[in-house]
Amino acid sequence: MKESLGKKGLTVKSLSETRWSARADAVKALCAGYNCIKTALLDIKSDDGQNGTTRHDADCLAASMDTLENAFMSDFWNVILTRYNDTSIQLQSTTCDLKLAIDLLESLHTFTNDLRTRFDEFEARAVDASGTAEYLSVALRSRKRSKRYDDSTLSPEDEVRLTGRDKFRVETFLVVIDQLQSSLRKRIDAYSHVRDVFAVLSCFSELDNDEIRQRSLKLAETYPSDLRADDLANEMVHFVDFAKTRGCHTPSSLAMLMYMEDLHSTFPSVSIALRIYMSLMVSNCSGERSFSKMALIKSKLRSTMTDSRLTALELLSIENDVLSTLSFEDIIDTFATIKSRKHL
Repeated sequence: MKESLGKKGLTVKSLSETRWSARADAVKALCAGYNCIKTALLDIKSDDGQNGTTRHDADCLAASMDTLENAFMSDFWNVILTRYNDTSIQLQSTTCDLKLAIDLLESLHTFTNDLRTRFDEFEARAVDASGTAEYLSVALRSRKRSKRYDDSTLSPEDEVRLTGRDKFRVETFLVVIDQLQSSLRKRIDAYSHVRDVFAVLSCFSELDNDEIRQRSLKLAETYPSDLRADDLANEMVHFVDFAKTRGCHTPSSLAMLMYMEDLHSTFPSVSIALRIYMSLMVSNCSGERSFSKMALIKSKLRSTMTDSRLTALELLSIENDVLSTLSFEDIIDTFATIKSRKHL
Protein backbone atom coordinates (compact mmCIF):
# COMPACT_ATOMS: atom_id res chain seq x y z
CA MET A 1 0.00 0.00 0.00
CA LYS A 2 2.84 2.41 0.78
CA GLU A 3 4.41 1.82 -2.64
CA SER A 4 1.10 2.29 -4.47
CA LEU A 5 0.25 5.53 -2.66
CA GLY A 6 3.84 6.71 -2.47
CA LYS A 7 4.11 6.96 -6.25
CA LYS A 8 1.43 9.64 -6.17
CA GLY A 9 2.78 11.35 -3.06
CA LEU A 10 -0.32 10.41 -1.03
CA THR A 11 -0.59 9.03 2.48
CA VAL A 12 -3.62 7.84 4.42
CA LYS A 13 -4.63 10.48 6.97
CA SER A 14 -7.49 11.23 9.32
CA LEU A 15 -10.03 13.97 8.72
CA SER A 16 -9.05 17.35 10.11
CA GLU A 17 -11.55 19.07 12.41
CA THR A 18 -10.07 22.57 11.98
CA ARG A 19 -9.11 22.74 8.30
CA TRP A 20 -11.77 21.60 5.86
CA SER A 21 -9.29 21.71 2.94
CA ALA A 22 -7.38 18.84 4.56
CA ARG A 23 -10.41 16.66 3.91
CA ALA A 24 -9.68 16.90 0.19
CA ASP A 25 -6.26 15.33 0.77
CA ALA A 26 -7.72 12.63 3.01
CA VAL A 27 -10.45 11.64 0.52
CA LYS A 28 -8.00 11.75 -2.39
CA ALA A 29 -5.68 9.31 -0.63
CA LEU A 30 -8.62 7.03 0.19
CA CYS A 31 -9.88 7.06 -3.39
CA ALA A 32 -6.44 6.49 -4.93
CA GLY A 33 -5.56 3.57 -2.64
CA TYR A 34 -9.03 2.10 -2.08
CA ASN A 35 -8.12 -1.52 -2.84
CA CYS A 36 -4.74 -1.28 -1.10
CA ILE A 37 -6.34 0.06 2.07
CA LYS A 38 -8.95 -2.70 2.02
CA THR A 39 -6.22 -5.33 1.62
CA ALA A 40 -4.28 -3.86 4.54
CA LEU A 41 -7.38 -3.96 6.74
CA LEU A 42 -7.96 -7.62 5.89
CA ASP A 43 -4.34 -8.38 6.82
CA ILE A 44 -4.81 -6.67 10.19
CA LYS A 45 -8.02 -8.62 10.71
CA SER A 46 -6.23 -11.96 10.25
CA ASP A 47 -3.13 -10.96 12.26
CA ASP A 48 -3.10 -12.87 15.53
CA GLY A 49 -0.54 -10.44 16.93
CA GLN A 50 -3.15 -7.67 17.07
CA ASN A 51 -5.55 -7.30 19.98
CA GLY A 52 -9.22 -8.11 19.61
CA THR A 53 -10.40 -4.50 19.42
CA THR A 54 -8.00 -3.65 16.59
CA ARG A 55 -8.94 -6.76 14.62
CA HIS A 56 -12.64 -6.07 15.10
CA ASP A 57 -12.30 -2.44 13.96
CA ALA A 58 -10.33 -3.55 10.89
CA ASP A 59 -13.01 -6.12 10.07
CA CYS A 60 -15.78 -3.51 10.31
CA LEU A 61 -13.88 -1.00 8.15
CA ALA A 62 -13.09 -3.63 5.52
CA ALA A 63 -16.76 -4.69 5.44
CA SER A 64 -17.88 -1.08 4.97
CA MET A 65 -15.46 -0.66 2.07
CA ASP A 66 -17.09 -3.63 0.35
CA THR A 67 -20.37 -1.73 0.07
CA LEU A 68 -21.25 -0.01 -3.18
CA GLU A 69 -22.36 3.18 -1.39
CA ASN A 70 -18.98 3.64 0.33
CA ALA A 71 -17.00 3.20 -2.88
CA PHE A 72 -19.41 5.51 -4.71
CA MET A 73 -19.18 8.32 -2.16
CA SER A 74 -15.39 8.15 -1.88
CA ASP A 75 -15.06 8.72 -5.63
CA PHE A 76 -17.88 11.28 -5.71
CA TRP A 77 -16.46 13.37 -2.85
CA ASN A 78 -12.96 13.12 -4.28
CA VAL A 79 -14.13 14.80 -7.51
CA ILE A 80 -16.07 17.47 -5.59
CA LEU A 81 -13.45 18.32 -2.98
CA THR A 82 -10.64 18.45 -5.54
CA ARG A 83 -12.45 21.11 -7.57
CA TYR A 84 -13.61 23.03 -4.50
CA ASN A 85 -10.18 22.94 -2.86
CA ASP A 86 -8.37 24.15 -6.00
CA THR A 87 -10.90 26.98 -6.33
CA SER A 88 -10.48 27.90 -2.66
CA ILE A 89 -6.69 28.11 -3.07
CA GLN A 90 -7.12 30.53 -5.97
CA LEU A 91 -9.60 32.62 -3.96
CA GLN A 92 -6.98 33.01 -1.24
CA SER A 93 -4.27 34.23 -3.60
CA THR A 94 -3.17 37.85 -3.45
CA THR A 95 -3.97 38.37 -7.15
CA CYS A 96 -7.62 37.36 -6.88
CA ASP A 97 -10.14 40.19 -7.03
CA LEU A 98 -13.92 40.24 -6.69
CA LYS A 99 -14.65 39.79 -10.40
CA LEU A 100 -12.36 36.77 -10.69
CA ALA A 101 -13.90 35.28 -7.55
CA ILE A 102 -17.43 35.55 -8.96
CA ASP A 103 -16.36 34.03 -12.28
CA LEU A 104 -14.68 31.12 -10.48
CA LEU A 105 -17.72 30.48 -8.28
CA GLU A 106 -20.10 30.69 -11.24
CA SER A 107 -18.05 28.12 -13.15
CA LEU A 108 -17.91 25.92 -10.03
CA HIS A 109 -21.71 26.18 -9.76
CA THR A 110 -22.01 25.00 -13.38
CA PHE A 111 -19.57 22.14 -12.74
CA THR A 112 -21.58 21.03 -9.69
CA ASN A 113 -24.82 21.06 -11.67
CA ASP A 114 -23.17 18.97 -14.42
CA LEU A 115 -22.49 16.21 -11.86
CA ARG A 116 -26.20 15.32 -11.98
CA THR A 117 -25.67 13.62 -15.34
CA ARG A 118 -22.64 11.61 -14.19
CA PHE A 119 -24.34 9.19 -11.81
CA ASP A 120 -23.79 6.20 -14.12
CA GLU A 121 -20.09 7.08 -14.40
CA PHE A 122 -19.60 7.15 -10.63
CA GLU A 123 -21.62 3.96 -10.22
CA ALA A 124 -19.50 2.04 -12.76
CA ARG A 125 -16.28 2.99 -10.98
CA ALA A 126 -17.82 2.12 -7.61
CA VAL A 127 -18.77 -1.36 -8.85
CA ASP A 128 -15.17 -1.99 -9.90
CA ALA A 129 -13.80 -0.76 -6.56
CA SER A 130 -16.25 -2.55 -4.27
CA GLY A 131 -16.76 -5.71 -6.30
CA THR A 132 -20.55 -5.60 -5.93
CA ALA A 133 -23.42 -4.08 -7.91
CA GLU A 134 -26.01 -4.32 -5.12
CA TYR A 135 -26.93 -1.35 -2.95
CA LEU A 136 -27.14 -1.84 0.80
CA SER A 137 -30.76 -0.70 0.94
CA VAL A 138 -31.79 -3.71 -1.18
CA ALA A 139 -30.68 -6.10 1.56
CA LEU A 140 -32.59 -4.24 4.27
CA ARG A 141 -36.14 -5.26 5.04
CA SER A 142 -38.65 -2.46 4.51
CA ARG A 143 -40.33 -1.23 7.68
CA LYS A 144 -44.08 -1.71 7.85
CA ARG A 145 -45.99 1.18 9.32
CA SER A 146 -49.16 0.56 11.31
CA LYS A 147 -52.21 2.37 9.97
CA ARG A 148 -55.25 3.56 11.92
CA TYR A 149 -58.76 3.23 10.60
CA ASP A 150 -59.07 7.01 10.04
CA ASP A 151 -55.66 7.41 8.38
CA SER A 152 -56.08 8.92 4.92
CA THR A 153 -52.52 8.21 3.75
CA LEU A 154 -51.74 5.66 1.10
CA SER A 155 -51.58 2.04 2.04
CA PRO A 156 -48.23 0.24 1.92
CA GLU A 157 -49.36 -1.48 -1.28
CA ASP A 158 -50.11 1.86 -2.97
CA GLU A 159 -46.97 3.69 -1.84
CA VAL A 160 -44.20 4.28 -4.35
CA ARG A 161 -41.20 2.11 -3.58
CA LEU A 162 -37.88 3.03 -5.07
CA THR A 163 -35.22 0.54 -6.00
CA GLY A 164 -31.94 0.61 -4.12
CA ARG A 165 -30.27 2.47 -6.98
CA ASP A 166 -33.03 5.09 -7.31
CA LYS A 167 -33.28 5.51 -3.54
CA PHE A 168 -29.56 6.23 -3.23
CA ARG A 169 -29.63 8.59 -6.22
CA VAL A 170 -32.64 10.59 -4.99
CA GLU A 171 -31.98 10.66 -1.24
CA THR A 172 -28.17 10.96 -1.21
CA PHE A 173 -26.57 11.83 -4.55
CA LEU A 174 -28.97 14.59 -5.62
CA VAL A 175 -29.31 15.93 -2.06
CA VAL A 176 -25.56 16.56 -1.85
CA ILE A 177 -25.56 18.37 -5.20
CA ASP A 178 -28.59 20.48 -4.25
CA GLN A 179 -26.99 21.53 -0.97
CA LEU A 180 -23.73 22.45 -2.65
CA GLN A 181 -25.50 24.50 -5.30
CA SER A 182 -27.63 26.27 -2.71
CA SER A 183 -24.57 27.25 -0.65
CA LEU A 184 -22.69 28.39 -3.73
CA ARG A 185 -25.62 30.47 -4.93
CA LYS A 186 -25.84 32.30 -1.59
CA ARG A 187 -22.17 33.25 -1.76
CA ILE A 188 -22.39 34.23 -5.43
CA ASP A 189 -25.41 36.45 -4.76
CA ALA A 190 -23.58 38.18 -1.89
CA TYR A 191 -20.52 38.79 -4.05
CA SER A 192 -22.67 39.93 -6.97
CA HIS A 193 -24.28 42.60 -4.80
CA VAL A 194 -20.85 44.01 -3.94
CA ARG A 195 -19.81 43.79 -7.59
CA ASP A 196 -22.84 45.85 -8.61
CA VAL A 197 -21.77 48.56 -6.19
CA PHE A 198 -18.29 48.64 -7.75
CA ALA A 199 -19.49 48.09 -11.33
CA VAL A 200 -17.93 51.39 -12.39
CA LEU A 201 -14.51 49.83 -11.63
CA SER A 202 -15.09 46.19 -12.61
CA CYS A 203 -17.05 46.82 -15.84
CA PHE A 204 -15.85 50.30 -16.86
CA SER A 205 -14.86 49.18 -20.36
CA GLU A 206 -18.50 48.22 -21.11
CA LEU A 207 -20.08 51.50 -19.88
CA ASP A 208 -20.61 54.80 -21.66
CA ASN A 209 -20.03 58.16 -19.98
CA ASP A 210 -23.59 58.50 -18.65
CA GLU A 211 -23.53 55.02 -17.14
CA ILE A 212 -20.11 55.73 -15.61
CA ARG A 213 -21.51 58.81 -13.89
CA GLN A 214 -24.54 56.91 -12.59
CA ARG A 215 -22.43 54.04 -11.27
CA SER A 216 -20.02 56.51 -9.69
CA LEU A 217 -22.86 58.23 -7.84
CA LYS A 218 -24.06 54.86 -6.54
CA LEU A 219 -20.57 53.99 -5.30
CA ALA A 220 -20.20 57.38 -3.60
CA GLU A 221 -23.56 56.91 -1.85
CA THR A 222 -22.28 53.62 -0.41
CA TYR A 223 -19.13 55.26 0.99
CA PRO A 224 -20.23 58.84 1.74
CA SER A 225 -17.47 59.46 4.30
CA ASP A 226 -14.72 58.52 1.82
CA LEU A 227 -15.98 59.70 -1.57
CA ARG A 228 -17.66 62.82 -2.94
CA ALA A 229 -20.22 62.02 -5.63
CA ASP A 230 -19.54 64.84 -8.09
CA ASP A 231 -15.77 64.58 -7.84
CA LEU A 232 -15.78 60.81 -8.32
CA ALA A 233 -18.12 60.98 -11.33
CA ASN A 234 -16.02 63.57 -13.14
CA GLU A 235 -12.74 61.89 -12.30
CA MET A 236 -14.00 58.47 -13.43
CA VAL A 237 -15.06 59.75 -16.85
CA HIS A 238 -11.64 61.34 -17.29
CA PHE A 239 -9.64 58.43 -15.87
CA VAL A 240 -11.48 55.72 -17.82
CA ASP A 241 -10.83 57.48 -21.11
CA PHE A 242 -7.17 57.84 -20.17
CA ALA A 243 -6.91 54.18 -19.05
CA LYS A 244 -8.37 52.88 -22.33
CA THR A 245 -5.60 54.59 -24.26
CA ARG A 246 -3.10 52.67 -22.12
CA GLY A 247 -4.82 49.32 -22.76
CA CYS A 248 -6.27 48.87 -19.25
CA HIS A 249 -9.41 46.73 -19.02
CA THR A 250 -9.40 45.33 -15.45
CA PRO A 251 -9.50 46.92 -11.97
CA SER A 252 -6.04 45.55 -11.19
CA SER A 253 -4.64 47.20 -14.33
CA LEU A 254 -6.27 50.48 -13.27
CA ALA A 255 -4.63 50.26 -9.85
CA MET A 256 -1.27 49.43 -11.43
CA LEU A 257 -1.60 52.38 -13.82
CA MET A 258 -2.49 54.67 -10.93
CA TYR A 259 0.60 53.50 -9.02
CA MET A 260 3.10 53.39 -11.89
CA GLU A 261 2.18 56.83 -13.27
CA ASP A 262 1.78 58.37 -9.78
CA LEU A 263 -1.68 59.75 -10.55
CA HIS A 264 -2.97 59.85 -6.97
CA SER A 265 -3.01 63.64 -6.84
CA THR A 266 -4.61 63.93 -10.28
CA PHE A 267 -7.44 61.46 -9.53
CA PRO A 268 -7.70 61.39 -5.70
CA SER A 269 -11.28 60.08 -5.54
CA VAL A 270 -10.58 57.33 -8.08
CA SER A 271 -7.48 56.38 -6.11
CA ILE A 272 -9.54 55.98 -2.93
CA ALA A 273 -12.21 53.95 -4.74
CA LEU A 274 -9.59 51.63 -6.23
CA ARG A 275 -7.95 51.10 -2.84
CA ILE A 276 -11.31 50.19 -1.31
CA TYR A 277 -12.08 47.76 -4.13
CA MET A 278 -8.67 46.10 -4.19
CA SER A 279 -8.68 45.61 -0.40
CA LEU A 280 -12.00 43.77 -0.34
CA MET A 281 -11.64 40.19 0.91
CA VAL A 282 -13.10 37.46 -1.31
CA SER A 283 -12.81 34.67 1.26
CA ASN A 284 -12.82 34.16 5.03
CA CYS A 285 -9.34 32.61 5.11
CA SER A 286 -8.00 35.46 7.26
CA GLY A 287 -10.41 34.57 10.07
CA GLU A 288 -9.53 30.88 9.89
CA ARG A 289 -5.80 31.64 9.92
CA SER A 290 -6.26 33.97 12.88
CA PHE A 291 -7.66 31.15 15.04
CA SER A 292 -4.89 28.73 14.04
CA LYS A 293 -2.20 31.33 14.71
CA MET A 294 -3.74 32.28 18.06
CA ALA A 295 -3.30 28.72 19.31
CA LEU A 296 0.42 28.91 18.48
CA ILE A 297 1.06 32.39 19.87
CA LYS A 298 -1.06 32.47 23.04
CA SER A 299 0.51 29.53 24.86
CA LYS A 300 0.47 28.69 28.58
CA LEU A 301 3.56 30.84 29.10
CA ARG A 302 1.79 33.84 27.56
CA SER A 303 -1.50 33.58 29.43
CA THR A 304 -1.36 37.21 30.64
CA MET A 305 -0.85 38.74 27.19
CA THR A 306 -3.10 41.71 26.43
CA ASP A 307 -5.49 41.75 23.46
CA SER A 308 -3.63 44.52 21.64
CA ARG A 309 -0.29 42.69 21.78
CA LEU A 310 -1.88 39.38 20.81
CA THR A 311 -3.57 41.01 17.81
CA ALA A 312 -0.29 42.61 16.73
CA LEU A 313 1.65 39.32 17.00
CA GLU A 314 -1.05 37.46 15.06
CA LEU A 315 -0.92 40.04 12.28
CA LEU A 316 2.88 39.79 12.10
CA SER A 317 2.71 35.99 11.97
CA ILE A 318 -0.01 35.88 9.29
CA GLU A 319 1.70 38.48 7.08
CA ASN A 320 5.19 37.07 7.59
CA ASP A 321 5.95 37.24 3.86
CA VAL A 322 5.46 41.02 3.92
CA LEU A 323 7.31 41.30 7.23
CA SER A 324 10.40 39.58 5.81
CA THR A 325 10.79 42.34 3.19
CA LEU A 326 10.84 45.19 5.74
CA SER A 327 13.99 46.84 7.03
CA PHE A 328 14.14 46.77 10.83
CA GLU A 329 16.93 49.31 11.11
CA ASP A 330 14.64 52.30 10.56
CA ILE A 331 12.04 50.83 12.92
CA ILE A 332 14.65 50.31 15.64
CA ASP A 333 16.01 53.84 15.21
CA THR A 334 12.53 55.32 15.41
CA PHE A 335 11.70 53.28 18.51
CA ALA A 336 14.99 54.21 20.16
CA THR A 337 14.43 57.89 19.47
CA ILE A 338 10.94 57.83 20.96
CA LYS A 339 12.04 55.94 24.10
CA SER A 340 15.29 57.85 24.60
CA ARG A 341 15.42 59.91 27.80
CA LYS A 342 18.35 62.02 26.68
CA HIS A 343 17.60 65.50 25.43
CA LEU A 344 20.05 66.90 22.94
